[in-house]
Amino acid sequence: MKKFLSIFVLLILIFSVVSGISSCQQKPDNAGKIEITFWTLQLSDFSVYIKDVIAQYEQKYPNVKIKWIDVPYSEGEKRALAAVMSNDVPDLINMNPGFGATMASKGALIDIKNYVNQEKYDDYLPESWQASSVSGMTFGIPWYITSAITIYNKKILNDAGITDYDSIKTYEDLGKLSPVIKQKADKFALMPNLTESGYMLKLFNKYDIPIVDKAGKKALFNTPEAVRVLSFWTDMYGNKYIPAESITEGHRAALEKYQAGETAFIIAGANFLKIIKENAPEVYKNSDVSSQIVGSNGKVDFSLMNLVVPKKSKNPEIAVDFALFLTNHKNQLEFCKLAPILPSTKETLSSDFFKTSESKELTVKGRIISAQQLKNALTPAPQLRDQKDLNEIIDNATQQALLKEKTPKDALNQAVKDWDNILAE
Repeated sequence: MKKFLSIFVLLILIFSVVSGISSCQQKPDNAGKIEITFWTLQLSDFSVYIKDVIAQYEQKYPNVKIKWIDVPYSEGEKRALAAVMSNDVPDLINMNPGFGATMASKGALIDIKNYVNQEKYDDYLPESWQASSVSGMTFGIPWYITSAITIYNKKILNDAGITDYDSIKTYEDLGKLSPVIKQKADKFALMPNLTESGYMLKLFNKYDIPIVDKAGKKALFNTPEAVRVLSFWTDMYGNKYIPAESITEGHRAALEKYQAGETAFIIAGANFLKIIKENAPEVYKNSDVSSQIVGSNGKVDFSLMNLVVPKKSKNPEIAVDFALFLTNHKNQLEFCKLAPILPSTKETLSSDFFKTSESKELTVKGRIISAQQLKNALTPAPQLRDQKDLNEIIDNATQQALLKEKTPKDALNQAVKDWDNILAE
């Protein structure tokens, strides 16, 4: 169970790093022993790998001691917030960009751009740096990525008379097939988590719908196209092409629905294939995979975990240096071979490990598709101060529209007003 949780958490998601420091940065020397405290989020199942990377770095710089502490995912944000407000602060913390943006907006993190030169910065996916930035500040060093693929149940589709699997590319394609799946196979098309962590914003981004203005002070997502996209899901929900729980439950419930054979599709990380294989072997046997379903811009989104350095760190240069070492090509490739994740470095992503394989295993096919589609990665929506509060507003607006408490247009107009009140502060 512990291993399941570690891998599960590792892939919710979830980008890009560098492998060097600016010329002005000081490297560890032999003047005396320096201890760096490094926090990760529920990665104890990969302790052999992490300890080995630490040992390599300590061998390279004998005067540095890395103290590694693994924190349960459920306690990560609470403990990180308490730590940065104290005088006993970790030097390097693993966290997601959403919380990182909140911490950075409060002035608690260093600007990584002041510690990394351009050459090393360019070694990594630019979209991963963008996901680790807020208000022009780069607050995190991207580490590992997940990019959802489309997993589908061929038996359900066949029962519905659908055999051209490769034609299902967009949400609109899915919308056209949903009534057929419902009528002929008596199944749901999929279970999107429409009110989880600002999900609708990610969908808007796939249609090039602007989220905020360049200054980040005014919300812009109440456009006619945004109304159309929200209306699409309102119709899907009203016609019962997606489960009622789509507005109350999260990704675990979506996985359970797929494993139970109740949904034809699930848009999820390739790591979910292993879980499906273990928990629902018959469904796994009938499953296949394709690239992520897209919106009008044809691009795919991703999730990221990164590494941040608190301003109170007594040794930020060494903390950044170790983070870059941890996330260099060699170490990222080794980590990706141990866990169902993707790298943030361009060189690692171009490795044969993510291109070809003689294996016919579906999990391997999923990994390759997931990696290759990152070449068409979507520039992430900007991280904003108070992002969690903003997400709750859009989640509430989505729920109101789906439950017909408000029209999609009215729900979005109100959400924009509520956002503007927060952004103006």
